[in-house]
Amino acid sequence: MDQLLRFRLIRRVGCDSDRYEAVPPDRARALLLGEPVRELNRHTREVERLYGELSRLVPLYDGSLLERMSGQDVELIEDLDGVRELITELTARCRSEVLTSQPGGGRPMEVLAESAHRTSQLLQRGVRMRTIYQYAAQFDLPTVAFVEDLVAQGAEVRTMAGTLQRLIVFDAKAALIEHHGAPNGAVLVHEPSVVNFMVATFERSWLSAAPFPAAYDRKQTQLASDDVRYEIMRLLVQGEEDKSISRQIGISTRTCQRHVSDIMQRIGARNRAHAGYLISELNLLANKLN
Repeated sequence: MDQLLRFRLIRRVGCDSDRYEAVPPDRARALLLGEPVRELNRHTREVERLYGELSRLVPLYDGSLLERMSGQDVELIEDLDGVRELITELTARCRSEVLTSQPGGGRPMEVLAESAHRTSQLLQRGVRMRTIYQYAAQFDLPTVAFVEDLVAQGAEVRTMAGTLQRLIVFDAKAALIEHHGAPNGAVLVHEPSVVNFMVATFERSWLSAAPFPAAYDRKQTQLASDDVRYEIMRLLVQGEEDKSISRQIGISTRTCQRHVSDIMQRIGARNRAHAGYLISELNLLANKLN
């Protein structure tokens, strides 16, 4: 009885609390739900109104993102989604050339997959693209496959053993570099003198880099190139530790330690300090180790 009363399916007759009569369900529904439904409809209309008004602002905001950033010489982007959105927009607007340098070894699969379509569209529009990878990237199979696909579409890719900073330059007008305060962020630079300096730095690295190998014997992953040994010797002379050396030239610490051991053995060094001394004394940085 309590449920029937609560759902308005029965009602008392007159003043007699012991007599009830049935109420048609459609009438009970109107009595029970009429006001909540009207309130819900009012809220729904308000939500739809606000949604429509805010939706009209989205194209204006998205369309002005780059323009707002272009008004500042330096813009800090601290989240990964913001960086991806900005790269997508800069790529879509690029008309002549993109320069990129990618430090470290192989790139993660998800990063390669994300950039593959965007890069293909860029190349199909006739935009020139030049990329420099560090030495270790040529031994990462996904990265090699990615590079081979880019080269087949017209991109130019080289590799180097020296220190490399992460950089993307669009049309020599806008550059993205690492944000050291936010690992997933980036810094967008528009100031012409700074961007020109970045382009010049890239060009110097490009001239000293070698073509990315299209094919090689996988056993070569165990061998050190002359350029890698040269960079390790140069950093040894500067007193750098193995972790710092490996980070700067894009190889693992263990691989770096193996190279250091090989260099020390070949020049007869008793320890790292002695190795640095012998490298300088024998002028090995001017005459690369044979």
